[in-house]
Amino acid sequence: MIDLDAFQARIHEQIPLTRALGVTLEDFDGERLSVRAPLEENHNHQGTGFGGSLYAVAVTAAWSLLELWLAQRDLNCRVVVQSGSMDYGLPVSSDFYAQCALPVSDDLERLERSIERRGKGRVTLESTIFAEEGGTAFPAATFSGRFVVVRE
Repeated sequence: MIDLDAFQARIHEQIPLTRALGVTLEDFDGERLSVRAPLEENHNHQGTGFGGSLYAVAVTAAWSLLELWLAQRDLNCRVVVQSGSMDYGLPVSSDFYAQCALPVSDDLERLERSIERRGKGRVTLESTIFAEEGGTAFPAATFSGRFVVVRE
């Protein structure tokens, strides 16, 4: 069983930016992770979500999901983002959250085999930033990133 509070404390210690952004790990069901952040700590000069903050929260959701997936399998690995891009569709004018889901099982099986055989592997993850207005959440931005996993 994964202790999200302990994992959140770990990322706040190891990645201080997550603490400054006010990142909280909200929900993890084994296949999907939601990461919340307040607009107050993450706004730009126009009062909407700062692009760099949105990017950082989206990367945090994807990176954290992969770390949690590896922990569930007792795979002791390092995870780093190799490349990433973000599409900003709508301005974010409220607190927001990023949600990332694991890719299709074929991608995960390929990753796990690569780690077993070569000690490393790569996988692409996508996370979506959702903003909330009037009790309704809507997608505002999408991150896609390639992650490298190296067995320790």
